[in-house]
Amino acid sequence: MSVFNKMVFVIICFAVATAGFLIKIPVALRGHDKILHSAAYFIAATVLNFLFRKRQIVILTVLALFGVLIEYLQQVANKVTHSHIHGRFDIEDIYANLKGLLLYSIVATVLLALSAGYKYLASMNQKSVLLK
Repeated sequence: MSVFNKMVFVIICFAVATAGFLIKIPVALRGHDKILHSAAYFIAATVLNFLFRKRQIVILTVLALFGVLIEYLQQVANKVTHSHIHGRFDIEDIYANLKGLLLYSIVATVLLALSAGYKYLASMNQKSVLLK
């Protein structure tokens, strides 16, 4: 996939996410709001990592800032529309977003360490075969 196509995909995803975060979630999901935030940010970080390898710091920073921006936009949208289209600024939502990013970071680090260990063991095995 070209960089242009990746960027178009990401822009569309961020636009959909922005719209999704600005509307009220269905009643059945409202008690699980924080879990949904964490899961959404974990998935977003994972997808962006597959699209843009070796850019984890940029990905995590952009997603963290996006999470804060969305919370402010919710409050602004309520003021602009003079209605309650969504919740208010909620610091707990930001914490939930960061928890999803932290979980992603932990999982990615463990997988990276396992991959490096596997490659090291494979190279050692290959060297021992060559020495025989």
